[in-house]
Amino acid sequence: MNRNHKIVRFQEYYAHPEKVSRYEIYQLSSNSWKDLKVPPDALIESNYSASVKGNAYFFAQEDDQTSAEEIFDLEDFLLCFDFTTETFGPRLPLPFHSTLHAPVTFSSVRDEQLVVLYHNEGVHDDWVSTVEFWVTTKIEPNSVSWSKFLIVNMRPVSLAGERFDNTNMGGTFFIDEEQKIAVVFDIDGYLAPIPPLTEKVRYHTAFISGEDGYFKPLTLGVAPNLGEPCLISGRSYVPSIYRPPVVCSSSYLPSLVQLNQPRKRKQRHV
Repeated sequence: MNRNHKIVRFQEYYAHPEKVSRYEIYQLSSNSWKDLKVPPDALIESNYSASVKGNAYFFAQEDDQTSAEEIFDLEDFLLCFDFTTETFGPRLPLPFHSTLHAPVTFSSVRDEQLVVLYHNEGVHDDWVSTVEFWVTTKIEPNSVSWSKFLIVNMRPVSLAGERFDNTNMGGTFFIDEEQKIAVVFDIDGYLAPIPPLTEKVRYHTAFISGEDGYFKPLTLGVAPNLGEPCLISGRSYVPSIYRPPVVCSSSYLPSLVQLNQPRKRKQRHV
């Protein structure tokens, strides 16, 4: 607003025996940080967020600190951070109910609509595996409404590999409203090697989904194993650690802001 850019920073670290969370905002105009007040009953997942209309939207869950037992089912909702007022808004409803640790990823369309990907694997013996895409028909700091964009049944294609790697990170993605397709960038399963490789590896993959069961994986290249060698029981061991490719799925183009072009310097002839 008025060329006053701001940055929100979330920090989490462990100061034994407790986890410490810090929420701060930085203003470029004043070159200063200050602490933010966060709803005390909300666990904000800073990895699951997107910017729409200049505000940030976060996936959050109810923080039940009164129970000593491990809880597997908590209320989930959307929280908006308003950069103008520098405050969090009320809880906004999501079009699904996520189980704990289920991948939820955000994207946006032309900085006007929020899009959410939810990987629903059901519970216990449901044998459900769908990837749901929902898009907002209205979104403001205090209100939101949703429309179903696409639901992909993953069971028919799961035999070919571990599609949409089921990690808490989730994959970046974008949708094409005109073509009615969604493209997710993630990690594929251990598939047959592509020559000249001889051993099975994992691949960075673009998964293209559409209507009427259309589904096509497009290999982008070998995903490197980020695990570092370590010693376990005196033996060298390399853990398998893979990360999905990070793709910028949306762009913020401020149509009302005119960029100042640098003036050309006049040439002086001697």
